[in-house]
Amino acid sequence: MQIKLLDTTLREGEQTPGVSFTVNEKIKIVKALDDFGVDFIELGHPAVSPDIRDAVGQIAAMETRSEKLIHSRATRSDIEDAISFGVPWIGIFFGTSDLSLEHKFGIDKQSALLRIADAITYAKSLGVNIRFTAEDASRTDMAFLVDVAQIAERSGADRFSVADTVGALIPEKTTNLISKMKNEISIPIHFHGHNDLGLATANAIAAANAGAEVVDVSINGIGERCGIASLAEVSVILKTQYNVANDWNLSLLIQLSRMMEEKSGISNRLNQPIVGPHAFTHKSGLHTRAVLKDPKSYEVIPPDIVNQERKIIIDKYTGKEAVADRLSQLNIPSTEPMVESITDQIKSNPKSDPITDLELINFI
Repeated sequence: MQIKLLDTTLREGEQTPGVSFTVNEKIKIVKALDDFGVDFIELGHPAVSPDIRDAVGQIAAMETRSEKLIHSRATRSDIEDAISFGVPWIGIFFGTSDLSLEHKFGIDKQSALLRIADAITYAKSLGVNIRFTAEDASRTDMAFLVDVAQIAERSGADRFSVADTVGALIPEKTTNLISKMKNEISIPIHFHGHNDLGLATANAIAAANAGAEVVDVSINGIGERCGIASLAEVSVILKTQYNVANDWNLSLLIQLSRMMEEKSGISNRLNQPIVGPHAFTHKSGLHTRAVLKDPKSYEVIPPDIVNQERKIIIDKYTGKEAVADRLSQLNIPSTEPMVESITDQIKSNPKSDPITDLELINFI
């Protein structure tokens, strides 16, 4: 299986409430993503504001291995604007659900198809690669979504993106939806999934398994409302569980994640998968005993592949093995009675915070 990643931190990520990146911050993010090896970077929607336009212009001129894509509404003015930056891809989007047609555009389905066809045909005549996104595809009538996909392909779209705009999908429905699209069109399919039900990563993986060739992600999963699929989660799952061939440097995920915490002002959960401080931390005595013998007992992946470290917590849940191991790390000789005594003291005086090395020494 060969799956590519499109990172949309600069566009979707900046739609997170309270988040606004400076131009220099965006340049740093792009350099870091390029070093990691994402396949596509979505630069933003230049029509939104002057600072976004400035950032798009500067990033468009940068040399990157990642292919660049600019967001565009299905209007000729937006298309001309996006193409003026000289990037190889533009991403045209249009809402296709009944709710979108009624409340956003006030048009019927036939008018929508004509508008989509006109936008793609016009963009294609200007010599650019096109990813067309059916916004709110997951709540679009299936027969109409097929019509949209087919007219997009006939009009010249190079790729078709299925957007679960409100995070309404579950993995089984994602599989069915992507499989259906694969049977109806021949151009590559993308998937963009939101996390409103906590299933963005699961749906992204389901989409990839069903035949989507590109999935959208953002650093730390930031984005509108509950965000989208996380770059760390999706890349690690695809790399370690599905052996996807790519040049992604998983060891840079921690650096990317910490940078995004700083620049977005949004901290990860302590138990955030892959990148959280507790992602490879073990506490229970039974767990730690097994981990000290063979880390695979309680770790699905080795922490070092993502530049993380294994941690053993010592508190009232601890076991003798963890205490002995910590003393050994501190180069303190120990005997079994000594370890038993320390362990008993720790369990007899419970506290909420883990026992520090200094406290451990004081138990001797």
